[in-house]
This record gives sequence, C-alpha cells and structure tokens, in this order.
Amino acid sequence: SYFGQRKFSTGIDKKGFKRLFLNNKPYFHNGLLDQGYWCDGLYTAPSDEALIYDIMLAKELGYNMLRKHIKIEPYRWYYHCDRLGMIVWQDMVNGGSRYNIFRVGILPFIGVKQDDTQYNKLFRKDVESRKEYIKDLTETVESLYNTVSVGVWVIFNEAWGQFDSIGITRQAKKLDPTRI
Repeated sequence: SYFGQRKFSTGIDKKGFKRLFLNNKPYFHNGLLDQGYWCDGLYTAPSDEALIYDIMLAKELGYNMLRKHIKIEPYRWYYHCDRLGMIVWQDMVNGGSRYNIFRVGILPFIGVKQDDTQYNKLFRKDVESRKEYIKDLTETVESLYNTVSVGVWVIFNEAWGQFDSIGITRQAKKLDPTRI
C-alpha cells in the first residue's frame, strides 16, 4: 500500500485566463496519446520493467502527462504513474456505431451547435448501448478513483460514441468531484 495526494482543478491565472491547476497552481499538461500497444504483447506489457521504461521515456522526452487512449491499464501501470509523477488523462472505453465526422468533427468547428441528445443523428440510438456506456463509466471511475495520477476523465474520445455530453459530464462529476 502507499499514499499520495494531489489536487487537480481549474482556476484563473495571474493574467485572467482559465487554466488547469495542480495543487492550486497553474500547471501545463504536456503529453502524449498513449495507446498502450506493445510489439511483443499487443495490449499487454511484456514486463513490469517495460511499463516503467515507457513512462520514464515519456518523462525524459519532457512530457508530464499521458492520455490513456480508450483503454484501462493494469493497476500496476497507474501505480508507476503515481510513483513517477506522471499525470494520466483517462479515456472512457466507449462505443456507438458509425462515426459521423461531419456532424461531430466539422460542424462544431464552424460554429454550428449540436444537440447530442438526438441519439439517432449521432448513431447512438440503441438504449442498451447508452446504458452500457454509463455502467462502464461508473465502474472505471470507481475502480480508478484512488489512483493519484488520474487528473482528468476524458468522457468521449473525439466525440466517438458521444451522447448527452452535458448529462454524462454531470454524472462523472457526481462520481468524482475531485477531478476535471
């Protein structure tokens, strides 16, 4: 067992800009999208040393954050992130069917507001699929809640499988009000 403590929050910096904060101070998250692939194990690291090496290499390259891409790692990986001071942005594993790049990837960038509670337009009309996502989100947050390194819950990966993002954000915040 071990103990660690951090405070992740947002706040206003000295110039009046909203920023990510670590322990009540502005802290720039500079990181990589970590897909967790291993040439000799696909999704499984070949050894504990390999986990450490991967995290340390990112640190040596100047990064302080890893976004764990739509995958949950073994607890040992999070332990090493805790111990080595690597912040984790944890993606939720999510699904849905087809990805509507026009609706979620282009329209928002040209200022067209989207209503992601219109499930059919976002290919998320299957009620069971939405329930399964909420169950998985809940289990992920509850499972990793005591992991010191997790600083951000990424509820949807680039809008893939997105639905009711305001409601889902509220639910994630209710499950864990201590993280962004």
